[in-house]
Amino acid sequence: MKIDDDVYFGFQNHARFCRECLTVETQGRKLVPMHLTEGQIRLEEAIQRQRDRGRPVRIIYLKSRRIKATTGTAARFFHDTAFNAGTHTVVLAHSETSVEQIFQIYKRFHDLYKPFAGVIGLPPTRVLADRLYFGYGDDTESSWIQIHTAGTATFGRGFRIDNVHFSEYPYYADSANTRIAVMSAVAKLPETCAIIEGTSKTIGDDFHKMWQASLEATSESEWVPLFMSWWEDPDNRMPLAVPPAVFQDSLSREERELMGRYSLSLEQLGWRRWTIINDCGGDMQKFRREHPATPEEAFTASSRNRFSIPHIQKMPIIRDAMVGELEINDVGGGEQRLVYLPTQFGALKIFRRPEKGKLYALGADCAQGLDATEGEGEPDPDYSVGQVLDRDTGEQVAVLRARMMPGETGRYMARLGKFYNNAQICGERNPGGGGISMLESILNADYPPTLIYHRPVSPDRDPQVRGDRIGWDTTGVSRPMLISALDEVIRQLAIVVHDPVTQQELLTFVINPMGKAEAQRGCHDDTVIALALAVIVITRMPRPLPVQPRTELRRQPAEPDRRGRLVRIL
Repeated sequence: MKIDDDVYFGFQNHARFCRECLTVETQGRKLVPMHLTEGQIRLEEAIQRQRDRGRPVRIIYLKSRRIKATTGTAARFFHDTAFNAGTHTVVLAHSETSVEQIFQIYKRFHDLYKPFAGVIGLPPTRVLADRLYFGYGDDTESSWIQIHTAGTATFGRGFRIDNVHFSEYPYYADSANTRIAVMSAVAKLPETCAIIEGTSKTIGDDFHKMWQASLEATSESEWVPLFMSWWEDPDNRMPLAVPPAVFQDSLSREERELMGRYSLSLEQLGWRRWTIINDCGGDMQKFRREHPATPEEAFTASSRNRFSIPHIQKMPIIRDAMVGELEINDVGGGEQRLVYLPTQFGALKIFRRPEKGKLYALGADCAQGLDATEGEGEPDPDYSVGQVLDRDTGEQVAVLRARMMPGETGRYMARLGKFYNNAQICGERNPGGGGISMLESILNADYPPTLIYHRPVSPDRDPQVRGDRIGWDTTGVSRPMLISALDEVIRQLAIVVHDPVTQQELLTFVINPMGKAEAQRGCHDDTVIALALAVIVITRMPRPLPVQPRTELRRQPAEPDRRGRLVRIL
């Protein structure tokens, strides 16, 4: 049968295809045409963006409970598989019950399918207990959809896969090895699609690590992050049991803030309040994990948080910051110029470029070579991190985060400081972590010693009166002081953190059972320590004279120490 262009191109419109051809079951057990929800629309947009770029589609989908991510993924894969010869789709679920539930979604699509525009019907189909086969030509099993449990790490090694859906991935028994085995059967082609979705289970598991990597430009992760909040689901609302005015008057301060931030209705807040009390037993932490409003809420700490969660969550996250690298370019005549080059992947994330006359604080933490996994699973060594804050407002303007050797870290920190108007720098000097080597590299890059933090001669000395020893020395006494300084400015909202990675590390910085404040197991704290060091600049270093932005670097002798003494790194 010949199909005209209007029908053909209309059929490619996935939202229209779902609306005209597919049937879903509502929470009230009614069968209705499938209209894409907000989250399903954003999933489709994310898929299309990657295909438009000619990239294999790889999406990691962090979600609240019951927001129809599985149904949205199933509709896309049904559309792709049933109407394209030779397409193989695999769905992996964490339990046999989930296999049955997911298969019913696909079977309903098949059994109640309505031909598009009355002319595009399904090909010959064979339905089994956990799979659908679609025939093309003489091949009765040309395309298929199979649903299985994720019970073996060897699944997928014997055949080709074009589409794969890892449903509730955090709850697999061996998620990382299952993913590796299955993805080895998926070609690195734009027409392939892999979707990992789930509600967070615990910090430090494979899902959490993949999500964090997808947010960080320096990781070069192929997975694109997608988040769906509880309030984006149209079903998450309840009729009020009291008059609206009475309910409005009963709102807590937190509920009023949520209402203003996300433009929530009273019915949505009623659903939230009912769910917290009845489904989560009044446990707010459990509600946030099961029904997060932000990605940061999804991954909550299992121990006592060291920093104030409400204050951190008030800070506006910027997820589309510029990413790139600082480079030194020769401009002739023995001169060099420092330039920022935006790239797809880069170590330096910028929220605000340097402004003329502004003073900036740079906290520099050199990687110590520690592994967040503590030797279990894939290595996850720590990072060298630089945090740049506006000295007047406390706003985070840039983050440098990369795995670098100490000397390279120091040279990059010097470039970053010069780029931000010769920022004042506080660097950790611990010899075991390469801090001394980092500080030496900063000085060797002709960075003015007067702009680098010097420790007081003795603990009871006025911190404004500097000694001749450079860098912050982290000890059993000074480390709690460092963390407390950061905690104080967070609670005063004297700093503003835009970076999602930094916010996540602040939320997973906990007090362990022994009373020590540190990163929860499986997590990093490099951005936290660097941020605290930047706070030390603001709170303890005298303000220098205003300087002009310095983007041209001249080869000249190192600037002498203005105090007339040697600078010692001890």
